Amino acid sequence: MDPNVSLASLLTPGGIIIAGLVVTTLVQTLKGVFPAVDARVSGALLAFIASAILYVFVGLATSVATLDAGFVVFMAWLACASAAVGIKASVDHAMVQSSTAKPPRA
Repeated sequence: MDPNVSLASLLTPGGIIIAGLVVTTLVQTLKGVFPAVDARVSGALLAFIASAILYVFVGLATSVATLDAGFVVFMAWLACASAAVGIKASVDHAMVQSSTAKPPRA
């Protein structure tokens, strides 16, 4: 594991992408382990909330003390939430397409 990985690294462009993947994986895991959650709560909503919680921790870990620093955390969260919701929607779309796909004719 890279010793330079920290909550602050989630403010970098690469970190935002990693955070989006982590949030998406977490949502898929929660929905797989708890079918009641899958039936009642949208995956996109879960991704939105999970990314918000993650970036609250990023803000706390980086000691956001100014409005500008808070804006940076907000923008990183917005990018992460957008990515996670987009990834989730793409996965859902692919699942629907694969379940309705017709087998090729022989």
